[in-house]
Amino acid sequence: MLENFPLRNNTDELKLHRRVLAVAAALEIAKVSASASGRAHSDKVADDLRYAAQHIENLADAILTAIEK
Repeated sequence: MLENFPLRNNTDELKLHRRVLAVAAALEIAKVSASASGRAHSDKVADDLRYAAQHIENLADAILTAIEK
């Protein structure tokens, strides 16, 4: 998903593009987590979606930080 991630923060447009890619990656992680097996499926999906809604920004920030290192 992040193969073509731009590594430079030169312009506002590029910063926005990087952010969109990081949020997309975070949403993909949330989707995989919600679909993973475990306890009662509907309960897990609901909990995972609530958690993702509250924390997707932090996960996207963490993805950007990890890429920039």
